[in-house]
Amino acid sequence: MTYKAIRLEVPFQKFLNALEHLTPDEKLVIRKKLEREKVSTWEERFGRALQTLGKKNTRFSEAEIEEDVRKAIAEVRSRAHN
Repeated sequence: MTYKAIRLEVPFQKFLNALEHLTPDEKLVIRKKLEREKVSTWEERFGRALQTLGKKNTRFSEAEIEEDVRKAIAEVRSRAHN
């Protein structure tokens, strides 16, 4: 089956009314999609980025990574002061 994305512009209240007619499974799919796209704080995004990097870079020691982080922070701060 072929799918095509479309953009709909409907008043928000009509959208909410349409959601009421969905099956529980359809509502669950929408909820999961929205939860994946929720706006998170920079701390949460940074934590997820560190977890991802940690999984991908197991060949580097913790000391090497900490040193790289210190250097990166120093570089960003020095640019902010210039």
